[in-house]
Amino acid sequence: MSVTEQAPGVVLKSRFTTADSRSFQNYVDYVDREVATMKQDGANKMFSLYQDYMSDQEKTSSLFTKESDHLSKADKGKMKSLFEQAQSNGSVMWQDVISFNNDWLAEKGIYNPKTGSLNEEKLKDVVRKSMHNMQEKEGLSGSAVWSGAIHYNTDNIHIHLAMVEPNPTRERGKRKPLTLDKMKSTVVNEISNRQPHQERINDMIRKHMVHGKQKNSTLRFRNRELKEGFLQVMKQLPADKRQWQYGYSTLNPVKKQLDQLTTDYLKKYHGQDLQSLNKMLDKEVLEIKKAYGAGPKDSFRFDRYKQTKLDDLYKRMGNGFLTEMKEFAKDQEHMKKLAYRSDKWQTAYENSRTYQSLRQASYHMGRDYEDWKEQRAYEQLQRDIDQSKERE
Repeated sequence: MSVTEQAPGVVLKSRFTTADSRSFQNYVDYVDREVATMKQDGANKMFSLYQDYMSDQEKTSSLFTKESDHLSKADKGKMKSLFEQAQSNGSVMWQDVISFNNDWLAEKGIYNPKTGSLNEEKLKDVVRKSMHNMQEKEGLSGSAVWSGAIHYNTDNIHIHLAMVEPNPTRERGKRKPLTLDKMKSTVVNEISNRQPHQERINDMIRKHMVHGKQKNSTLRFRNRELKEGFLQVMKQLPADKRQWQYGYSTLNPVKKQLDQLTTDYLKKYHGQDLQSLNKMLDKEVLEIKKAYGAGPKDSFRFDRYKQTKLDDLYKRMGNGFLTEMKEFAKDQEHMKKLAYRSDKWQTAYENSRTYQSLRQASYHMGRDYEDWKEQRAYEQLQRDIDQSKERE
């Protein structure tokens, strides 16, 4: 089965119901029951969360909450009281179903299809982190309580969740789309554990490629083929050096040439690294498609992922070149000042009539001139060393 045909690893369905609705009362009646009596079919079954939970102990886990993996009878009584209080006070009840592709869970080591065993503890911890993020984003952290149960009674393992405010702080039931998206992505990320792989991608870009450029001056003899492009870009930069940042719109006319400079540099020094980076990015895109599905609704997750990372590489490399250009421009300005001062020193020497005037001119300008000559001699020595290494 191709990735485009494969069911998503995680699906989130969400809705809310009001305190006077039948589904709210159904859940209140259900919370402290040991046996459920009703069965429903069709799409509604995804949200008739609360009367068909415990009909078969092999098909559902016990209720769990933020604090507990297994609610005792007494704990269920307390939870029921909180939901009754919420209903009495007119709270909204938020209902969520997190459904999994069993093959995806098996690939991640959460589910064993041969034995039917499931790492419930892991899933419960994942749900807790997801609910925590959702409550924080919706401003419900201190006011809402929730309970959930894992279900095995369909082809896909799924988790039912219900949340209320015993003392309501809001009337609005609709949650922000970004909140629900974060809720879902937390589940995916916690199960997939893609963070180490993503950190390797970032390290390849930032610590290896970009950091290496910072130590490798474009004006060194061995980079002589890059020097012309470097100077061409620099000539076209705005006068205000504060704008010498890759993200500034004033750099748009020269950005193509700046990117070409990056391409030439990467081709010379990081050809193999670029191949490795592309493979890593392609693998990450595949993992995203497996987790979220390859349909148009979730295409934003993977369509731009690879290009965004490559854009980040070029932005950081571009800023590396621009920083180097700032330093080079600063050195040029300093040399011009020194040259100007040396000319004034010479004029003062020629026009001096007394030894004292000569000493004064030397005091003000001679030291900088000598420093400049020593610096130029040192740089010439460095070039000679680089050239001798190139010949070797």
